[in-house]
Amino acid sequence: MSVSEMKNVVSDEKITEFRELVNSNSSFIFNTYKDKNGKNHWNLICSCMDWLTVSIRHLMNASALDKNIDVRVMQMFSLISSIDLVSESIIQLHRVFINPCTVPFAGEKMCFADRIFSNEDDNSYFKTIRASFGAHPVNLNQSNSKRFASWPFDSHLNNGELTVHLYSNEVNEPDLVMNLNSNELIAFLNTRYNYLDVISDKIKSIYSEFQHNLSKQRIQTSIEPIEQLHILRAESKKRLDNDYYNSEIDDLIMIFEAEISQPELEPLAAKYKKSLEPLIEEIKSNLQEMKITDLVNSNSPSNSSELSRRLSYEIGKFYTWIYGENYDPLIHYYLERFNNETNFKFNFNINDSCNLLFLKLMLMLNASL
Repeated sequence: MSVSEMKNVVSDEKITEFRELVNSNSSFIFNTYKDKNGKNHWNLICSCMDWLTVSIRHLMNASALDKNIDVRVMQMFSLISSIDLVSESIIQLHRVFINPCTVPFAGEKMCFADRIFSNEDDNSYFKTIRASFGAHPVNLNQSNSKRFASWPFDSHLNNGELTVHLYSNEVNEPDLVMNLNSNELIAFLNTRYNYLDVISDKIKSIYSEFQHNLSKQRIQTSIEPIEQLHILRAESKKRLDNDYYNSEIDDLIMIFEAEISQPELEPLAAKYKKSLEPLIEEIKSNLQEMKITDLVNSNSPSNSSELSRRLSYEIGKFYTWIYGENYDPLIHYYLERFNNETNFKFNFNINDSCNLLFLKLMLMLNASL
């Protein structure tokens, strides 16, 4: 087998695209398969993807075959083992996504000609090749008899790489001759690796069905923004549990649950909260349609204002404190900086609730309202 030929057979582009699909749609596969009927199938999926990547990249970068027969035999065994890892990974992914009770290509006899064990399908015969050419050649079981592989030697066939004799432990039992054909190995590899396309289509179908079923479940509507937000929080967790949407909803809940105790700020707060109602409706609409896209009416304030630039360090630290669980001994300093820069217009106070401090920050950053 020419190494240049093997390098042109497979590419890691397919497994890379598959990995991107698995990780897409707000990690739908992770959330669905991390606990599937009491089993963590996500770990199995990750293992298969990792070993597919390792195997394919090894095949893409295989070293030139050595002239020394012994070295070349072990190089060939390494290539066979990589193909075996591809096949086993595909089988496991098939069981996770398509059918746990079946094996892909079962019964097929398409890849190997002149097989010495005619009862074996391609899956089984490949395992026999792997065993005979390096996996466990001194301990072969076939047809209720023990066999042992000889020292591999160059094949006399034009399309063959290596040949072994399979000795029997039975007296006067004739040897069997097994040839290793690179074109057949490539055919076996291609059919297994290309099966990722079938699995990808199945994943897309599973996600589409998930979207369709949940889009038919109507989200409850409330005229009270805070009640609607709590409904949306539960729906977001159920539908895709998207971090971006969860974060936006949690921010809105903090804002709408905050109680302003300063009469001079009440009109500004009321106007700001009113301006956020289109965002609430947009989140509801997108969750209803199972469409997770960037929010047009996002609550994220602009960082382009002069005030935002002057307070960029303190604002960043404030966010870390408000979203985290650890106390920041400099929180007093950040609030003091906010007050000094705004002439105490919002009167940030360490005794304010977290919700109120967050609302005041939003009012400060959206002062143009």
